[in-house]
Amino acid sequence: MSDHCRLCHSTDLRPVIDLGEMPIAHRLLRSKSEPEERFPFEVLACGSCGLPQIVKPIDPDILYRQFNYNFSSWKPEPHQVDELDTIGKFTKHHSVFEIGCNDGLFMDKLRERGAKVLVGVEPNPVSGKIARERGIKVYSDMISPAMCQDAVAQAGKFDLVVSRQVLEHIVDFENFFACVKLALSDEGLLFIDVPDFAPGSTAGDLSVLWEEHVSYFTEATLLALLARHGFEAVSVKKYNFSGGSLAVAARLAGREVKAPAASTGVGEKFAERAREYGARLRPVLAKARDAGMQVAIYGAGCRACTFTNAHQLADLIEVSVDDQKERQGLFLPGTRIPIRSPEELLDQPETLVCLLAVNQENEIKVSNRLREALKRQLHIVSIFAPSDIWHELDQFERAAGYRNG
Repeated sequence: MSDHCRLCHSTDLRPVIDLGEMPIAHRLLRSKSEPEERFPFEVLACGSCGLPQIVKPIDPDILYRQFNYNFSSWKPEPHQVDELDTIGKFTKHHSVFEIGCNDGLFMDKLRERGAKVLVGVEPNPVSGKIARERGIKVYSDMISPAMCQDAVAQAGKFDLVVSRQVLEHIVDFENFFACVKLALSDEGLLFIDVPDFAPGSTAGDLSVLWEEHVSYFTEATLLALLARHGFEAVSVKKYNFSGGSLAVAARLAGREVKAPAASTGVGEKFAERAREYGARLRPVLAKARDAGMQVAIYGAGCRACTFTNAHQLADLIEVSVDDQKERQGLFLPGTRIPIRSPEELLDQPETLVCLLAVNQENEIKVSNRLREALKRQLHIVSIFAPSDIWHELDQFERAAGYRNG
């Protein structure tokens, strides 16, 4: 635990938002009465470099104690091909070292494009097992200098080091970049992909917060972090993936790299916007319930957990529906909203209000499926940025007769 910024080590940390005591978002409940732990959830931002961060994260031994499933096999990645194309422009990537390789899917795609030596780091045993079955050598632990030295001793320095959707989980940036430098060849390429905090923070979308994500990057703060550790970007791209994603390809510069201007003030109005959104959403949902409508949320992921808990929607949402069979029959953490199959929304007479808790790249598909399947009146409301959640709320308020105009 530290009172210093993990990027620039400044002590000028300023409040962004405090959600109070929150449950662990990925820990779905087996029953409505199952006891659960709650932990403080406060985000601060550095006044010097601008990085929003959870300064006092949950102990990893607690946070990942029941972390026993694999994620990427079910989650579409429409930006993956462009990321692979970008990497191919800057390196032949004969040898690849991936920090947080998950089930090895991305390295498998790199192998299809010519990679011969594939080494991954993945502490999740379920995901790591799948990666090994793909013929990838996997270290089953957290990244460390000793591990990287062992990997280099066996395979030599790597042409490409990849870390996708991992850096936001990392508390110790110094250790991370020390490991990268041990593994990467002098002319090698580092490819990092992280969630983009900018769209959600601008909209006041609380679903972008997740206790596993201890740092919330914008383009400026990610480039500043890379510059601090001697890396210069050769490509920066943004994707509409999972609420917004930043991907940077970089090389060791061999000289001091000038960081971009600090993006201080990011998230400054985040809490205010988020509170205003919740203050408008709750009454219109209550009015819909009073009018006999059913209120459901489509999606039972971690963003839905943060959204329903932070906006205090336990008594306003009757059910969550989710396409993943593994989640059906369980309950959302905190709110204890039951998770059911989407088929349970069929053949009911009352009007349905469906809060769409899916990533924007999947919204049209899910919306069309609902409209085709349901024979009752339906209000669909997108609640996650980068969709225009305020316009969606305006439309819902008018449709429910809560506002004029």
